[in-house]
Order: sequence, then C-alpha cells, then structure tokens
Amino acid sequence: MEEFGENKIERWTTVKNFECDFLQELKPSAILGLFQEIAAEHSELMGFGHTVLKKDGMFWVLSKIYVEIEKKPVYMQKIKISTWPHAPNKAIFERSFSIEDENGERMISAYSRWCVLNTQGRIVPASRISCRVTEFIGEKSVDFEDWLSQEPAEKGSAAFSIRVANSEYDLNYHVNNIKYADYIFNCFSVKELETRRLKNFQIHYVKQSHEGDLLEFYREETEPGVFSVAGIKNGAETVVTAKVCFDDADRV
Repeated sequence: MEEFGENKIERWTTVKNFECDFLQELKPSAILGLFQEIAAEHSELMGFGHTVLKKDGMFWVLSKIYVEIEKKPVYMQKIKISTWPHAPNKAIFERSFSIEDENGERMISAYSRWCVLNTQGRIVPASRISCRVTEFIGEKSVDFEDWLSQEPAEKGSAAFSIRVANSEYDLNYHVNNIKYADYIFNCFSVKELETRRLKNFQIHYVKQSHEGDLLEFYREETEPGVFSVAGIKNGAETVVTAKVCFDDADRV
C-alpha cells in the first residue's frame, strides 16, 4: 500500500449556531462531532477508513474519550481542529485531538481510544489493519491515564431518559457516540450549566443501543463538582458511563 506522509491533519471551521447551547458555547456533543468528522477523514486518508473497512465487514467504534476544556469556543468563532493517531497496540488505536483559536491558543484537548469490530461484534487485531502512515506521533494532546469512571452508587430516579428512535442512529445502525454526550449533560439543569464552568469530562462506551431501547441516565456527585453518570438500557445493562468535572469556583 502506498505510504501517506501526513500523520497529523488540521482543519479550520467557524462555530455554527446549531452546534451551540443556550449560552452560545460549543456543546460537548458538538465537540465530539467535530472530532468524529476529522478522525473519519484522517482514517480514510490513512487507508483504513469506513469505506475500506466496510468491504471486509469491519467498522470503527470509539471505546473511551477524555476531553479537557480550557475555554469553550463560542458562536461564530473561527477555530482550528487537529488530530493525530498514536502507534496502536494489539487491538487499541489511540488518537489525540485539539482545538485552538486564531491566535494558536489551545482551547480544548482530547485523548481517545478506538477499536475495530467485525460483524459478529468481535475485536479485530491491529495487525489485520493496513495503514499508510509508518511514523506515528508519540506526544499526546493531554497527559491522561485515569480511565476510572464508576457508576453512581445509588440509582434512585433517573435524571434523564429516552426511547431510542431512528434519529439517534449512525451509519453502523446503533446510537451514535455523539448522542450520548447530550444524554449525559441532560442530567444537569440549565441553572447548573449556567453557573458552573465545565472543566473536563470522560465517556466510556460499554455496549451498543438500538431502536426501541429505553435508556435511563443516573448521576451522583462523588465529590464537590465531580459527578459520575451511567446510562442503563432497559433497566438491566449499562451501556455508557461518564465522569463530569466542574471547576470548584462558579462561572464568572
């Protein structure tokens, strides 16, 4: 396979109104959407994108992502999104992301883990995936290894619930990973999000959800400003867990 030299790509965009929340700031789900789009584009350029894997009955899934926020981009702001992959291990593909403003100031950093599944839902070894990039970037956008995301100890009543329908689907016929960010942050009130500054969040994707599934989300404040969130499918299976951290100080 022909080698592809660009082990990092960058794209400029302007924050759209539909990507923003009631504060006209880029929503967590929109952040993940920008990352998903540039990762998909880069994987195609690297020779193992969706169009290639689909022919062999395989597809990408995001297993974990950590997002650190210095400052949220706002409506009409011009931003630069960057991504670069790290050398894969036996089955895990790691990828970094960043968002910068026009002055080159880092606003958001993210680090993610992906894997490839076959049509039977089994993980495909990295050795079976051809890649045009021969030299990977070792430096991550953010130093992070604390992949600890616990479920709330006491479930109580659900903070948010939704019955999955077709608009939640992605091209793999299950709930798009972006959608879970909206579900998770729907566990917080408008007042909470107005007064607290989001510092970071991480999401762990555990199982897939499909049309007709009832998803119920529960939250627990484990320490001041730190929340664990879990999404339960049909009252039985955990499909996603998350950890959401706000600054101790209120938003200024």
